[in-house]
Amino acid sequence: MITPETAVRHEASLAVWNLASPVVIGRSATLKIGISCPWGCVLAGTTIEIRDQHGALLGSGVIGSEPWPGSTALYWGEIDAVAPDVEGAHAWSVHGIPIDSAHDPLNGIVRVIASRPPEHRLTIDVIEHGTGVPLGDVELRVGAFRATTNEAGRAHVDVPGGAYDVHAWKMGHDLLSTTTHVAGDAAIQLEVVATRQAEQPYWM
Repeated sequence: MITPETAVRHEASLAVWNLASPVVIGRSATLKIGISCPWGCVLAGTTIEIRDQHGALLGSGVIGSEPWPGSTALYWGEIDAVAPDVEGAHAWSVHGIPIDSAHDPLNGIVRVIASRPPEHRLTIDVIEHGTGVPLGDVELRVGAFRATTNEAGRAHVDVPGGAYDVHAWKMGHDLLSTTTHVAGDAAIQLEVVATRQAEQPYWM
């Protein structure tokens, strides 16, 4: 007879995504959490707990009954958690407690960056050096904040006041790094340089 003690254990996995970075201190942050079993088990009803580095409960919820679209056994839920009340880097622990005895509890760590509430809007226009052509799909990082330029080469980033390291990168172009100080709504223009292609030797 198969009992919970003799049944084969299933090693389920846990995934976390869709968490804004950074989160705003003192506010609620929402993230998606999914769990799956390589045996294709239905893991709906699994309890999820999110705790801070001191063990305090930040949020909890239950995994839903429908798999993630396009998957066969990734069961997921959307959980709200209280963001840290101190700026900087934090570590949240995520615990999953399945409702059946074939699966052990799941544990994971999520790295979280907390920031003061945004105060100002920084508009960034990115053009190619030498041509002046606006560049879309440029990846931008302003301190801990991220954005991507649209087809017109423009992106908006809402940030607290302060000094920031700004980085811009696009495939086929050199990484650009600069600094800017934000004390109110502002606009800056960045010029990125197309990567110079190495000359290929010509062989007779």
